[in-house]
Amino acid sequence: MAIVHSAGNQDITTYSPVTSAEVVGDIQQRIGRYFTRAEPRRRFMAYLTGLLSEVKRKNGCSLAEYAQDITPDGMQRLLTTAKWDAGAIRDELHNYVKEQFGDPRSLLVVGQAAFAKRGCHSAGVKKQFNEDSQRVENCQIGMFLGYVTLRGTILIDRELYVPEEWRHDDERRARAGIPEVAFASRARLAARMLTRAVDSELPMAWVTTSELGGSGPALHEWLKAQHIPHIVEIRPSTAVPYKRGSRLVRGPAHDVLGPVSNSRWHRIWPRGPLWSRVLLRSDTSGLTADWLLARAARPGDPEQQYLASGPVTTPLAELACAAQASGGINKALVRAKDRVGLDHYEARRYEAWYRHVTLALFADTLLQAHICPRRDGWLGPAVIQKPQGMGERGVREICLHRRTRQAAISLAR
Repeated sequence: MAIVHSAGNQDITTYSPVTSAEVVGDIQQRIGRYFTRAEPRRRFMAYLTGLLSEVKRKNGCSLAEYAQDITPDGMQRLLTTAKWDAGAIRDELHNYVKEQFGDPRSLLVVGQAAFAKRGCHSAGVKKQFNEDSQRVENCQIGMFLGYVTLRGTILIDRELYVPEEWRHDDERRARAGIPEVAFASRARLAARMLTRAVDSELPMAWVTTSELGGSGPALHEWLKAQHIPHIVEIRPSTAVPYKRGSRLVRGPAHDVLGPVSNSRWHRIWPRGPLWSRVLLRSDTSGLTADWLLARAARPGDPEQQYLASGPVTTPLAELACAAQASGGINKALVRAKDRVGLDHYEARRYEAWYRHVTLALFADTLLQAHICPRRDGWLGPAVIQKPQGMGERGVREICLHRRTRQAAISLAR
């Protein structure tokens, strides 16, 4: 549970562990059928309970000590050699999120996180850019899918990005247990997670992403093919297709935005950034459209640019709210690292990464469900600031989107 206490002029929120018999019993019933033997099932619950606890460093040794095991061998076997399917537990997490947080006004957000590592044997590790430290260093890159609701952003899926250089290093690849299916672009990994979320019938209105290493255009084309409304961040140099007269041409995003006049930049929130959009094209039916969306501190100087696609009647404020919500996944990743040890694993194998991270996502979701319980008629804290001159009903509809968006998702499936 959340406990708020005052320190000077600030309120500080801390978390007490979720260890009630009700929670443990509910999760045991949900996951029991995925284990054929009692020993890994018991280890699973001990590991999950340890992640929910106040143990500071949530690695194998600390969790074993918390579970009063003599050695960490059992916890290590759970991540490496025990027979259980992390994908099945992930699907159960989707079911739990749908029950606890499901709302057709919610958004799906794709983001990524870096995990700093020493050595060269952890699956997918490479010297690459770490967004947290803002420098190039030895790290793994994890792709994550978040579910943005009025009760916070819930992390619901994960994929490990494995650089292409690992494909031809047979010895290192065999030691880390990396399968051929692991080699995929960030856009492909994002598509896998989004496909699973849609197949699980998790209700949502929009998909939005941060800049994913230049994968935005490929993900935009995939989402368009699935008829899913979306806002995808891109680089200013990205070539975008747009209508010039009767012809469809391509040009860099920053050049397309160049002719936008100062009068077409709008401030959606008081003292907030300016937003503008340029219509790129609409489909032959006239029902959906593509836009180039931009955010700026001052007119004509865009800081972030997005490819957006959705119903042609979508107002600029709705696109801006959905784009703004993409920042929620970064906060959720920091939260999961801090309170359930998302990055505390020490295993090097590919499958072990998925197992630890899946358990950490489940633990973080359990905490969020009990810190922000569902109550009838409760709106919870706004995900996005209230747009200027907009009533409470408008906030609910625009910040977390209209129920009519669900039809677009259903048609895609």
